[in-house]
Amino acid sequence: MKAPHRRIKTVVCGATFGQAYLAGIERLPESFELAGLLARGSAHAQECARRYQVPLYRSVEQLPTDIELACVVVRAGIVGGAGSELAQALLTRGIHVLQEHPLHSDELAACLSSAKQAGKEYRLNSFYPDVVSVAEFIAAARRVLTLRKPCYIDAACSVHVLYPLLDILGRALGKLRPWSFQIHQTEGITGPFTCVSGQLGGVPLTLRVQNQLDPHDPDNHTLLLHRIELGTTGGTLRLDDTHGHVIWHPRMHLERRDDGVLDLSSDTPALAHPTATLLSGAETASYANVFRQVWPDAIARALLRMHDTLVNGIAPTAENQYALSCCQIWQQLGVLLGPSSPISVNLDEPLAAEHLLAKEVRT
Repeated sequence: MKAPHRRIKTVVCGATFGQAYLAGIERLPESFELAGLLARGSAHAQECARRYQVPLYRSVEQLPTDIELACVVVRAGIVGGAGSELAQALLTRGIHVLQEHPLHSDELAACLSSAKQAGKEYRLNSFYPDVVSVAEFIAAARRVLTLRKPCYIDAACSVHVLYPLLDILGRALGKLRPWSFQIHQTEGITGPFTCVSGQLGGVPLTLRVQNQLDPHDPDNHTLLLHRIELGTTGGTLRLDDTHGHVIWHPRMHLERRDDGVLDLSSDTPALAHPTATLLSGAETASYANVFRQVWPDAIARALLRMHDTLVNGIAPTAENQYALSCCQIWQQLGVLLGPSSPISVNLDEPLAAEHLLAKEVRT
């Protein structure tokens, strides 16, 4: 029997990507009460606190004793921040933690140990599996793999979102093991992508990673976020972009006549399948709507799972071990890829589709 529904007093730690968490909590007034923002006190953090009409705290010690949940949206140690130390301090204080990715496996193990000692819940959130297009891809992949066998995965991503790519693939396949990788060196050829081959969940994998960063603007200049193709014995499932379409391409199969000649006029059911079927909505969001609606909605989904855990005791089994495996794979790939290269050229301004639809090329 489920416990009565109740609101959980929650603070957000971090005011940069924490903005998406603030907006996600705002979408769930029946399940969460936003009780504060924990940040260093910058002008931006002060403005966020004013906008959401909550107190701004500058240390864990300042938090009220009735706070139940903290969303830690601060870079972890492996990417140069103190997010994991903050998460452990919150757990020790008796506060449940939902932490934004990525973490080193040692950091994750330390947070899980702190949670166990404190008798509190801890979850690592890779965020992108809850983005609506990605969630639709994962669901479609799980359905197709009950009907047909996997043949290959072809994927591409920016190094910024390599960890969630692995989580997306693991959830789509239903497993991560076994995995193995090798890098492909290209002599005398320079380009934005580093190519890796291997296997994930026992399925052959080809992966291209844009392992580049602008040291002065590290959150920009990505050529793409995620692009995934899952090939099966029945056809190919494709996610054309993190915020784009999910498309099914049934495998082409040609019939032969009794004399061995290909019969291009056959009326077999397989030839009646459309060459491509859109499994997601036809419209895609603008980037403005991605930031204002799609991302907060994704956060809200993760928060509702945490709510179920805290209020109803509904916790996915083996979730923490799965997250540890994801971290280990991410670290192995990071070692193979090596340090990110600095982007040495300025990318042009984003190009609107209307320029491609125009009859005359406009420069």
